[in-house]
Amino acid sequence: MKLQRMAITLLLLGAAVIFLICGCADGSRTEPPSGNTEQTLKVGILPNEEILPVYVAEQEGIFEKLGLQVELINFQSAAERDAALQAGAVDGVEGDLLAVALIRQGGTPVKAVSLVMGATPAEGRFTLLAAPGSAIEVKDLKGKQIAISQNTIIEYVADQMLLANGIDPKDVKKVNVAKMPLRMEMLLQNRVAAAVLPDPLASYAELKGSRVLIDDTKMEDNISQSVFFFRDEVIKTKKDAINKFLRAYAEGARKVTENPERYRDLFNEKVQIPVELQKSYPVPTFSPLQLPSREDTQRVIDWLKAKELLKEPFSYEDLVTDEAIKAE
Repeated sequence: MKLQRMAITLLLLGAAVIFLICGCADGSRTEPPSGNTEQTLKVGILPNEEILPVYVAEQEGIFEKLGLQVELINFQSAAERDAALQAGAVDGVEGDLLAVALIRQGGTPVKAVSLVMGATPAEGRFTLLAAPGSAIEVKDLKGKQIAISQNTIIEYVADQMLLANGIDPKDVKKVNVAKMPLRMEMLLQNRVAAAVLPDPLASYAELKGSRVLIDDTKMEDNISQSVFFFRDEVIKTKKDAINKFLRAYAEGARKVTENPERYRDLFNEKVQIPVELQKSYPVPTFSPLQLPSREDTQRVIDWLKAKELLKEPFSYEDLVTDEAIKAE
């Protein structure tokens, strides 16, 4: 009998605890303060030069002024970044339109909410470089080994560069080297004839004797863009927070563009500029906040389809949204 009463008592206590936790006394649920949900963001970043305005916004207190808490999560590879986004460990990341399409196809709905860099061909330099001491020219690349990172923005840029110069990408021997520092070392050691590298590694390779064959900042078409993209559910529930993040980024970008040298030390530290380039490598400037263009986005979609990497019939609206950039 005592055991029966004790069991009943424990059941009643358990029910009371659940009742209190759920806050169900009057049929309503107590929600956390909005400042703990809609005004906080976790953003994944790589040590790229385009991310400098985020650090400026942090250093200058711009996020705080807008009432936004931003936790920056650093990753050393795009694979780690993408895995964290898919697992829900971050709300959004800085990346590229190829990643947006492939991650969305993989089952994690995401959309680009703004360009980070690449509004014009002059922004965000990618180069195809010849190994030190090599006399090859662009026309000589057929049959030669070119180090790239397969199925990424690097291979996409490589193909666009080759096509623009009358070379079918199938006519070169692509060598898959995912890690950029290793790709650069293979180029410098003449283990490949050429390689595609973004700045600042491209500039460092030049310093060490490599020669630029194709520079995408000098091309007519704008073939490389980076974007901020977020999970769809975050865009829906934290639209105002993303808008504040973009506004803070834009303000940081404006400050850098108006006075690049003021932020050289921060740039050298956060973007990990090689010591030999820290005084001479130009601090980047930025265009006003805007969405990726339809033309540039469609070019990416077409390339992914041609490579049979994209099975879904994605449109511009599937990959890009203006909801966050317009939110107030």
